[in-house]
Amino acid sequence: MKADSNGISQPQEVCLEGRAGPSRSSSNRVIVEASNIVKHYGDLAVLHDVSLRVTEGSVTTIIGASGSGKSTLLRCMNLLERPNRGELSIADEHLRFDRDSRGGLIGLDRRQIQRLRSKVTMVFQQFNLWPHLTVLGNVTEAPMRVKGKSRREATRIAEHYLERVGMLERADSYPAFLSGGQQQRVAIARALAMEPRVLLFDEPTSALDPERVSEVLSVIRSLADEGRTMLMVTHEMAFAREVSDQIVFLDEGRVGVAGSPAEVFEQTRHERCRRFIAPAA
Repeated sequence: MKADSNGISQPQEVCLEGRAGPSRSSSNRVIVEASNIVKHYGDLAVLHDVSLRVTEGSVTTIIGASGSGKSTLLRCMNLLERPNRGELSIADEHLRFDRDSRGGLIGLDRRQIQRLRSKVTMVFQQFNLWPHLTVLGNVTEAPMRVKGKSRREATRIAEHYLERVGMLERADSYPAFLSGGQQQRVAIARALAMEPRVLLFDEPTSALDPERVSEVLSVIRSLADEGRTMLMVTHEMAFAREVSDQIVFLDEGRVGVAGSPAEVFEQTRHERCRRFIAPAA
């Protein structure tokens, strides 16, 4: 990281290898690259020329104060929010964002967007399970509708991932009869059933009671240990420090600091980042 005359770290692009471990990937292959991403809503600028790179099999955690643009950046990765400007290369799909003379986005191919969303799945903070479907129905729906799997094949995949998150025994239950932690584990199984190349987690524990947080973090930790590529927004600083290969601190829509957990939590000279992480440092 480079520092300016005030000792403020100013990296705008990062690329770190996956942390070596018994089952972690050490690939140097870049699977996510965002370049100069800009997002605004009318006159409100949310992201300012944000750039980052993520290697396959690594975990990147985006941290920062509320309103810093963390969730917006994550949602740009699967086009739930469409950047106003910039470029995105993710899971072999390359997209360029710009505006035509009428202010509309150009260069977006609907089929390409569908392909991207089949490779990049998100786990939301509010679970977003369909209340009228059972646990099994929630997990089989997307593989059948999006990937064209037969019901038998989708069921096989769903049962595999429900077992993976410890929810197979509740396959016939409806979401209303599950705890928050159980619903979030089903949501993770639903994302995994798409067999994505990149997993996105948007504050996956923020809607949970404190006693349910650990069960969800345990599942995410095990996915990291498998070498899955993940981008995560969280306020669980201790967990982020433990599980991440790189940490990106957003400060008012800009990359303030980016680096390894040790660089961010122990070595940063960025004053706003130091204040933000102080309780966990």
